[in-house]
Amino acid sequence: MQRGDMGNIKYYLKGVFLSYSQIFFSGSVSLGFVLMLVSFFDLGIGLSGVTALVTCQVCGRFFDFNKAAVFNGAYTYNALLVGLAMGSFYEWGISYFVILIIAALLTFFLTVWISGRLYNIGLPFLSLPFLVTIWILLLGLSNFSSIKLVSKDFFSLQSWFPHIFLSLSNVIDLFPFKDIVHIYLRSLSAVIFQFNDLAGLIIAIVILLRSRMAFALSIYGFLIGYSFYYFLDGDFAQIIYSYIGFNFILTSIALGGYYLVPSVKSHLLLFFVVPVNALILSALHTVFAQFQLPLYSLPFNLIVLLMIGALQMRPYTYGLQLVTFQQYSPELNHYKHFYYKKRFANSLYYHLFLPVMGEWHIAQGHDSKPTHTGEWKHAWDFDITDDHGKTYHGQGLDMKDYYCYELPVTAPAAGQVVTIKDGIDDNYIGQENLKNNWGNTLVIKHAEGLYSKLSHLKKGSVKTKEGDYVQSGEIIAKGGSSGRSPEPHLHFQVQANPYIGSQTMQYPLAYYLVKNHTGYTFHSFDIPKENDIVRNIIAHPVLSGFFDLVAGKELIWKIKDGNNAFEDKWSVYVDANNAKYLYCHSTKASAYFYNDGVLFYFTDFNGSRTSFLYKFYTAFQKILLGHYKGITVEDSLMPHFFFNKFVMSLQDLVAPFYHFTDGSYQFRFPEPDDKQNADAIVLETVCTGKIFGKNTKKIDSSMVLGDARNCTVRIE
Repeated sequence: MQRGDMGNIKYYLKGVFLSYSQIFFSGSVSLGFVLMLVSFFDLGIGLSGVTALVTCQVCGRFFDFNKAAVFNGAYTYNALLVGLAMGSFYEWGISYFVILIIAALLTFFLTVWISGRLYNIGLPFLSLPFLVTIWILLLGLSNFSSIKLVSKDFFSLQSWFPHIFLSLSNVIDLFPFKDIVHIYLRSLSAVIFQFNDLAGLIIAIVILLRSRMAFALSIYGFLIGYSFYYFLDGDFAQIIYSYIGFNFILTSIALGGYYLVPSVKSHLLLFFVVPVNALILSALHTVFAQFQLPLYSLPFNLIVLLMIGALQMRPYTYGLQLVTFQQYSPELNHYKHFYYKKRFANSLYYHLFLPVMGEWHIAQGHDSKPTHTGEWKHAWDFDITDDHGKTYHGQGLDMKDYYCYELPVTAPAAGQVVTIKDGIDDNYIGQENLKNNWGNTLVIKHAEGLYSKLSHLKKGSVKTKEGDYVQSGEIIAKGGSSGRSPEPHLHFQVQANPYIGSQTMQYPLAYYLVKNHTGYTFHSFDIPKENDIVRNIIAHPVLSGFFDLVAGKELIWKIKDGNNAFEDKWSVYVDANNAKYLYCHSTKASAYFYNDGVLFYFTDFNGSRTSFLYKFYTAFQKILLGHYKGITVEDSLMPHFFFNKFVMSLQDLVAPFYHFTDGSYQFRFPEPDDKQNADAIVLETVCTGKIFGKNTKKIDSSMVLGDARNCTVRIE
């Protein structure tokens, strides 16, 4: 948001709607708009809420507080709650509005301060500022006679048009579980200080339309709490009149899908959390009744803060994952976590590559005799073979007869050289130096607890010294045959410490190619097998040039859609977390991406799914930057690209337990069809939507690169 835009009324209006939606853990403008309208079922409540909210917006703007937090509702929804509460029980007048403004400002500053304190320990501030302010008002204003607690039915639409509200209640009375339905709807409406079935029904419908998971969680949590009260013979009057019901609902949405990724375990957790919520409420009700103070959302605040704080202390998070990047939607929290984990499960690995140039043969792989056994089983021996499987030409009696002898050995990744052993002569062919088993060796530290060791190097060929930093792919030595090496080869292993002779550890190589009878197959974070012919991937200048999207770069697309033709401008930006993204100026959509030198791939998308950027984001999700014809690269896709809202709504309801929809992606380099464009690089992708594992929809796309600046794209 630019500073010049802040005076535009649309930002204030959007901030108003987002403040309402924040109450239900949402970033939906439409949800906020409906909630605001429902709050005006009581004109006094609705007007008080908007007044308090706008007061905080003006305060935040005037005193230069975090503009994003002010206008996305984070800093204002607590003041909104205070306004709604005050409007429900205080008599109107000049004194009332003075207190309303003061209370709103107090809530705003409490919000900023409390959020800062809790943010440092990774906890949300929830509705704590609202609670503190409203208790201060209820205790403090009793000494001021100009403002009074009164019944204000005059301002309520329910008192003006009772037949509308009674008609719905009478219909609900026909239901077999009418009491449960009444309490559920009134609990929902109580969140915005309305206490009728109609308000609750409208809120339930709009929540369902905006988030199937949130709707299901609201019912799920409420029923757990209701059942707990029922089996223990609890006081059901409290569920209505002491706001117990909405504590169950808010707790369920918060821990079932907002702060925790929706999953089987998050739902199981609610079986424990909601009853504890009820116990906390019952205990605190006894205490607060002595001071004639309502609990409102205090139990919800306490149990959510308790659970998030406790879950942060776990060493492992399998199956019960705190949301890292808040999407303001249980669905997006679930799908983005699920598919990010599916796509980038290996991203935590440090990228190690083959320590050689060109094609090499895996002479001995993992857990292979004679030497790769026991503590040293996770290692590779590399050599080079010809078409007949021989490692040498001629008689093979001289060291130089061997194809791999004196060829460059490269650093498998960037790091610091920590150990070097040199000065050992190469063996005669067929002989071994068991006294100096590893021969000339070099150990590189890549990270804490991650080292690579390269052995049997040629004497005097090491080009670095201990303490030097080397880059990935940098030539550091030459192949030799020192140590336990009857013929020239390179020993390569990954280990946890810097010592020569350390035991090996299993660790995948990031990207490499394996030669087959038709060409190559692409391997990602895999272990090369014995007898594989392997090589590193070399980026093609045209591909790397086109996808080298540095900050500030602009792309202009001429798009033809049927008979319509238009231009689309994209720019490359970098956010506060140093993540790069493409920004579409016409639709304001953004697509985040990463380029690691071997692959270009998109990681996330925000904005309109009707934009060309979204189509490009999906159609070219992952691109290999090395040009090897016939190679395929596969990935997963979120199913939203393929299926309509009805199908995805059904998926949303069961997604925490089962995915019946899925999407797959395949990329390859075909042969050019046009011989005149034989030098052009053609990229083809196939995106496939699946239901219950069966292919139901396919989208074919292609890209033709004449050079790094000219590109033609077709997306069907």
